[in-house]
Amino acid sequence: MKNREIKDQLKKEFRQLQMNDIKKELLDEIKYVKQVEASSSKKTHRKLVSHWKMSAICLSMIIILSFVTVNFNQRSHDGCIVSFDVNPNIELEVNDENRVTDFDYHNEEGKLVLKDMDLIDTDIDVAVNAIIGSMFKNGYIDEIKNSVLVTVQGDDRNTREELKKRVANDVKEVLDGYSIQASVVSQDIEYSSKVEKLADEYQISVGKATLIQELINANPSYEFSDLTNLTINDLNTLVHYKNIQFKTITIDGVESHDGYLSDEEVKEKVLEHAKVAENEVINYQSNMDCDDNRLIFNVQMQDSYAIYNYQLNAISGEIITFNVEVNV
Repeated sequence: MKNREIKDQLKKEFRQLQMNDIKKELLDEIKYVKQVEASSSKKTHRKLVSHWKMSAICLSMIIILSFVTVNFNQRSHDGCIVSFDVNPNIELEVNDENRVTDFDYHNEEGKLVLKDMDLIDTDIDVAVNAIIGSMFKNGYIDEIKNSVLVTVQGDDRNTREELKKRVANDVKEVLDGYSIQASVVSQDIEYSSKVEKLADEYQISVGKATLIQELINANPSYEFSDLTNLTINDLNTLVHYKNIQFKTITIDGVESHDGYLSDEEVKEKVLEHAKVAENEVINYQSNMDCDDNRLIFNVQMQDSYAIYNYQLNAISGEIITFNVEVNV
């Protein structure tokens, strides 16, 4: 369970405990008042009125305290949650003054990035500078791994959108200072129990779970479990190759493809393995895809003798599967 969830649960249980005790005391008072009234029918009208006033006051206090508790729960979602995903994942709770009220990480890489940092009451711009700078210095962002996912989660749409633009711009400016041409993927989302459940199940951030779900919505052939271990740069690259257009996600900058095989390198590997000369090829098709949490290239090639089907690892160039259909 995340730090934020633990704290929220403790607060909820504490408030419930307090309310139960207070309600019990007040209801006992009301019960006592009613018993007194039942056994004192011969007492004066003035005392009866006094007892009824006490009952009314007690009931009013219960209603007021219940309202305060509900109102407190509503206010507990003020502000936004801002998360950063590269491979490290870091999450900030930000109040309506754009100052950090809490922070957390979801993996060991995130823990390393936050080492010795105390971001409480820090302005969001300063916090972004510190986090992205640490990701760069620890080697998680460079010319090859240049994609950063920014997610802003909150109740108010206008607040989310404004904060998303501000944080995404901060990320670009920080990395520009390190001469990194970043690709910033940014999204703003409401609280969703479905996405929270997926994030918990696969031990990933809500932001990454949201991006994966949007990718699946655009291409239903994918399984959620096949995408969870991909890096943000992998997911960004897949979106690029599939030419997927999102309505709710903004991508500013081009992701680096230097860590993947080029189309020419893929073709060379297939020709070499099939022992086919390039001038003998009648038809050749290649496309990037994803399978079992890795980016792959699917290749179909034809010469006068056969049709060749290949699947290659997009990073290592390893031939995963191949088959040959001989022309009859």
